[in-house]
Amino acid sequence: MHVKTTSQINTVIAHKMRKIITIGATLALLFSGSSSYAKDTLDQAIGVEVAAHKAAKISQQKIDDLDDESRQMLEQYRKLSSDLERTNQTNEALQSRIDQQHAEINRIAQELNEIDEIRSEIDPLMDNMLQTLGKFIELDSPFLAEERGARYASLKQEFDKGSSTISERFRRLLEAYQIEADYGRNIEAYQGNLQLDGSPKMVDFLRLGRVALFYLTLDGEQAAIWDNRKRDWQHLDRGFLPDIAYAIRIARKQLPPDLMTLPLIVPGNGVQP
Repeated sequence: MHVKTTSQINTVIAHKMRKIITIGATLALLFSGSSSYAKDTLDQAIGVEVAAHKAAKISQQKIDDLDDESRQMLEQYRKLSSDLERTNQTNEALQSRIDQQHAEINRIAQELNEIDEIRSEIDPLMDNMLQTLGKFIELDSPFLAEERGARYASLKQEFDKGSSTISERFRRLLEAYQIEADYGRNIEAYQGNLQLDGSPKMVDFLRLGRVALFYLTLDGEQAAIWDNRKRDWQHLDRGFLPDIAYAIRIARKQLPPDLMTLPLIVPGNGVQP
């Protein structure tokens, strides 16, 4: 469909007005009896045409104003539509993030419930492990008695107070177990006090893993091996003194590793070379 522009409409209106004025002027000339009357009639027709031009100009201005307002409204509509689209996209992104956060919250809540269940099971287990450790140290050979006893007492105090986290207590407990396990895989020589003949005396201790524990007096004149079944020291013949002294020097890395000939306690047979 062909739509006429504003200028085309105004041209049509002006053309029709001129035709009307011309017809009016012609009629006036035909029916008037004097030239003065014809002149008056023509002047009126011209005035009507001028008024029509003014009215057309005013109408054109109104149309132009309406066009400007329409363009502004259209631009505003397009801007609002663009803003709305961006807002919808932002809302969708935020909703997706909120959904992810809700899922994460649910996962964390589930893990916390599982942690509570594990804690209710692991606390009694750790208490049992601690009691087992203390009993083990008590029944084991009395090597490094002060050091091992102090480590156990510190752990027990921490468990009783409950001042540290469950993970920290568990870490320290496993560390103590690891230290005790390592004692069975190495040899060691160290000095310490021992009650001999009713008085404390400094001696050299020799530990062969958990297989045997010896002591040798600092003057090298007396040695003994620990009998864990009797929970007492068994004195050794003087013939073993050089072998024990030699083994102590190897344990202290004062001599290179070498074959060591040492007596052992054999169940049912006592001390055997």
